[in-house]
Amino acid sequence: MQMTCKFFSMISLKLVLDKRTPKKDGSCPLKLRLVHRRQTYHLSLGYSLLPKDWDAAGQKVKTSCKTIGNTTRFNALIHQKKQAAMDIISQLDSEGQLQRLSFQELKARLLQKQGETMLLAFGREVVEQMKQAGQHGNARVYDTMLRSVREFAKGKDLPMKQINYSWLKRYEAWYLARGNSLNGLSVNLRTLRALCNRAIKERRLLKEYYPFQDYRIKKQTTGKRAISLDDIAKLKAFEPQTHRQKRAKDYFFISFYLMGASFVDIAHLKLGNIRQGRIEYKRRKTGRLHSILLTEPLRELLTPYLEGKVKRDFILNVMKSDTPEKQAVNVRDELRRYNRTLKQIGELCGIETPLTSYVARHSYATIAKFKGVPVAVISEALGHASPDVTQIYLDSFDTEVLDSYHQQVIE
Repeated sequence: MQMTCKFFSMISLKLVLDKRTPKKDGSCPLKLRLVHRRQTYHLSLGYSLLPKDWDAAGQKVKTSCKTIGNTTRFNALIHQKKQAAMDIISQLDSEGQLQRLSFQELKARLLQKQGETMLLAFGREVVEQMKQAGQHGNARVYDTMLRSVREFAKGKDLPMKQINYSWLKRYEAWYLARGNSLNGLSVNLRTLRALCNRAIKERRLLKEYYPFQDYRIKKQTTGKRAISLDDIAKLKAFEPQTHRQKRAKDYFFISFYLMGASFVDIAHLKLGNIRQGRIEYKRRKTGRLHSILLTEPLRELLTPYLEGKVKRDFILNVMKSDTPEKQAVNVRDELRRYNRTLKQIGELCGIETPLTSYVARHSYATIAKFKGVPVAVISEALGHASPDVTQIYLDSFDTEVLDSYHQQVIE
């Protein structure tokens, strides 16, 4: 308790007249100044005063002020706003949350007026939490959505409860009118929908304000992403001419033999993920545990990468740094090189479908269906209308059953 009280004392709240941005008539906005962890934030109270009418030492309007009808009542009002902010901070302190909150997160809490959660502030709070959890890919997706919404709203934040069907249709029209793709719109709106659902779960937004009840998110059908068994055979027969081509081919088949694992997941695999003839890891995107048989083709691919390594070492040498932020950059840069080289390989092999890292994942599912593997055993979340139902079925299968079907696909 002593520690939290000490931390609480490090926060400063003060009513100030912000003279940095005077209006044409000389008046300046009245703001609540927050100083936290050596960072300063000014929260506008919606009033402006002439400097001569403000008592800075007493943090109140002077009785001589002619523009305020009842200065006593006005001073009581602004001090109530200051006290409300102090109450929020005090509650966070008593709950043990204050010490953990970043500057951005504390700002977001103070911006909640009368139960209102501000969209951009809450979004930034979620992004910070994602970064701290190492979910840098998701954080970038949320950042992209927030930048787009901020531009649409002309830089102004808005209460989440003001987002409704009409707002979504206006945003849709604005976004597409700027020459953006329908799929880009779909990604932004699905991200916004996830943010709304999170706000509801955290009781920051009432269910009655959920804006996607009647709005349907549109999506363009993308081009074919899977290749045939014949094309897989062409890739297997391809003889790399450069180190980069060899790496790209290895990445593709490591992903394929790991039931279509994403590149970010295989890049994060460590020697310690190999246990008792299996590769066990958690998907970065969902946190779900995967346990996949270490088949002979996969063992042959991985063996050259395992030499001289200990359990904590990454298998594929994609990571060049120890920090999660820089590792995310390492993965993104390597993925870009991988996709560029894989496309070249596809052209050299005479494969019509442009090859990307996604092709390994989609091809695994398509070939599995072709070989008669039950849909419930395939990761139909690649395009299934109800991935949650499919996952329920997947969870019910014993690993031996999955291993048996997996062997059918890769043979």
